[in-house]
Amino acid sequence: MNFTSEVKKEILSKRREKLKGKAAKAALSAFVRTSGSVGFVHGQSTFFLVSETEFVAEYFTSLFFETFNAELSLTTARMDRMSGRDKLVFECPAGQAEEVLKELGLLSADGKTLLDEIPEELVETDEEKLAYVKGSFLGGGSCIVPTESGKAGYHLEFVFSERKIAEQFCELLEVTEVLAKVVERKETFVAYVKSKEMISDFLAALQAPNALKKFISLVEKRDEANQKNRAANCISGNADKSALAAVKQVVAIRKLAEAKAFEGLSEELKDLAILRLKEPSKSLQELADIIKVSKSCLNHRMRRLMELSEKISDKE
Repeated sequence: MNFTSEVKKEILSKRREKLKGKAAKAALSAFVRTSGSVGFVHGQSTFFLVSETEFVAEYFTSLFFETFNAELSLTTARMDRMSGRDKLVFECPAGQAEEVLKELGLLSADGKTLLDEIPEELVETDEEKLAYVKGSFLGGGSCIVPTESGKAGYHLEFVFSERKIAEQFCELLEVTEVLAKVVERKETFVAYVKSKEMISDFLAALQAPNALKKFISLVEKRDEANQKNRAANCISGNADKSALAAVKQVVAIRKLAEAKAFEGLSEELKDLAILRLKEPSKSLQELADIIKVSKSCLNHRMRRLMELSEKISDKE
C-alpha cells in the first residue's frame, strides 16, 4: 500500500465519527467533483462516481445512503491499464440525480446548468470546509513522499477539471494552514504543495496521526542523510538568503508605515508588522514562536504584508 492509500485509509478509519448534515454534503460534493462524471443523458441530469479503492468507494456509498436515503449502484468494475487496479464505477439512481446534484451545489436550481464553482452554502464553517478538503483528497488527491533513492520529493496534490474550482479550493485549503498553487496539467488543473512543513500541517488537520508520524520519520531520515550538505548550504547560502529576506520584509513594512497603511491592517497583520520591525534579525520560525502560530500561518501573513507594500509601490 502506497503512502496516499495509507493516509486515505486512516482518514476513513474513524467511521463512528461519520459526517452529517452540510458537512456530509460538502464531502460528497467534493468527491463527485473530483472523482465523478456529471452530465445529461436524454435531457436528464445524471452522475457517475469512479474509485480505484474499495474502502473509499464503500465509505462514500454508505455516506450517500445515509444522506439521501438512496443507494448508488455498481455499474462497472474494470481493470485500469495505467494503475493495474480495478476501477469501480457507481451510478446515481434514475430520477434522483437532479435533486441530489442541486443539494450538492453542482446543478442550477432550474436543473439545466452544471455549476463551475464550490458551493458557498456548503462550506460556511471550518468543519464544512475541512469536510470538503477531505472529500477532494479522497476523490482526486495524492500525497507522495521521497523514495529510498531520493529521486522523488514531497508532493501533495488535488486534481480538478477547471481552473476556477482549483483556485477556489486553494482558498478553502487555508483552513488547514496550507498554501497551495495551481498548475495546468494536460486537460486538468492541479492544486499542489511541495512544502514538507505544510504537508505535515495537512496530515495533522485531517487527523491522520499514524500517517503524520510516518511522514515525520521519513523527513527526519532524509534530513539526517543530507545533514552535511544542508549544513554547508546553511552556512554558505541559506543564512544569507534568510538575512536578505528579513531586510526586504523590514523595508516593505516601513513603506507601509510611511504610507500610514497600518490603520487599515487586521490585528494579526499589524502585530506581525510591529514585531518584525522590533526584531529584524529573527527568523520566521522564531517570530512564529513569539506570536504562537505555525510557521506556515506566519508565512501567509508575511506574504500579505509584502503584497500590500507592492501595491503601494505600484501606485507611486
